[in-house]
Amino acid sequence: MKKVMFLLLGLALMLPGAIRAHDDQRDHDDQRDHDRDRDERGGRGNEHHDHNVRTPVRLVGVIPVPGNPVTSADISWTDPATERYYFADRSNFGVDIIDAEDDVFVGRVTGMVGTTLANNGGTKTTNGPGPNGVLVTPQRVLWAGDGNSTVRIADVDPNSLNYLNIIGSVSTAIADCDGGTDTTHYCGRADELGFDPRHKLILIANNAPLNVNAPHAAIAPYATFISAVPPYSVLSHISFPNAGGLEQPLWDAEIGRFLLTVPGKIVTGPVGPPVVNQPSVAVINPTTRTVEKAYELNCQTLFGPTNTSVGTTGIALGPFQHLLVSACGFPVILSALTGNVINVIKDIGGGDEVWHNPGDGRFFVTGADQKATPPVQSLGVIDAETSTLLQAVRDVRGKNAAAFAENNHIFTIVQINAAIVAAPATDNSTCSQFGFRGTGCVAIFEHAEK
Repeated sequence: MKKVMFLLLGLALMLPGAIRAHDDQRDHDDQRDHDRDRDERGGRGNEHHDHNVRTPVRLVGVIPVPGNPVTSADISWTDPATERYYFADRSNFGVDIIDAEDDVFVGRVTGMVGTTLANNGGTKTTNGPGPNGVLVTPQRVLWAGDGNSTVRIADVDPNSLNYLNIIGSVSTAIADCDGGTDTTHYCGRADELGFDPRHKLILIANNAPLNVNAPHAAIAPYATFISAVPPYSVLSHISFPNAGGLEQPLWDAEIGRFLLTVPGKIVTGPVGPPVVNQPSVAVINPTTRTVEKAYELNCQTLFGPTNTSVGTTGIALGPFQHLLVSACGFPVILSALTGNVINVIKDIGGGDEVWHNPGDGRFFVTGADQKATPPVQSLGVIDAETSTLLQAVRDVRGKNAAAFAENNHIFTIVQINAAIVAAPATDNSTCSQFGFRGTGCVAIFEHAEK
């Protein structure tokens, strides 16, 4: 009986962790040492970094996620202070937290709206789903855009008495789209967000508000400035007329500005050809809280007349003020200083969220590998200095990459659908390679051994 109990206990401790491939080939003497200087391990110019520059990225395992199957997820984030990876898990009504060093699920901030708001009388197209965008400030505070035009603020300091608790909620609703009740928050979801540590500001997008009087005709997307200092007051809003939505805000410390991806819009009238408003990157002054200028991205000019996209989503800042933007369906690298396009990458899709990892000098995207027949969803690895695609690593159903600079682990959310949940045998996702069918998971990538 004692042997059986110890066996069951051992299995219980093992299951929440990462399931890895080729563990026997890994150098266990080079495991993560919490006491080692993080700058030495993750900084450029050291042996660890040089090794990662010379070696390709490969899929090494997955992390199972407890609770409901991951059928709806959004933005992810890695945080050096807490050494955690966070991602918006609408299927489980919260933000999931994974130890980015040991690759194991450690907790969840709950209390968010999930995929619908049926309990409050709302829908995805009115009150909106959540959580959406996520980030963690140096104060170990999690900010998440939620449904109901609400920003959730949670304590993610493991040493705090409030650990994993929501400590604040802020409404981003404006009068034009808010009826003032639980069932009339037609400002939609509070979506993606960025943090300005200099002025202690959060900038968050409401991408699809509806006019409360029109009835429910679309009104201009807008962004909201919120003080990151308690009591977290709303300071002002910026409207974006003729935009097709709003996506990812990003703080650029060198120029002291927010950069915000703004999807374009095709406007058709009763007569004449449609008017195309191209996607752009807005440059926003955090002091005046105004748009100073915008870098237009003409999809037809960049990718040819057959590209009819006006979309743009993720944004990430690399060295030399090189900016990776997912635009027109592909990765585009441009100068954050001038808006001049440096390179366009046509061999892989741009996906939603993109990421720069200073630990290995790479940009990461998720999208269809255009060189595969047929194209297959993959993790794209881009050299941030040369702006060239290095690899496309197969990652079926993977999305929204984020990397942890301390050990250069790269994570993607592997999201499945209801049909796969109903018939797990049909699961061909990255999770299924490691025995997880019909559940979804988080995939782990590392640089290969020497």
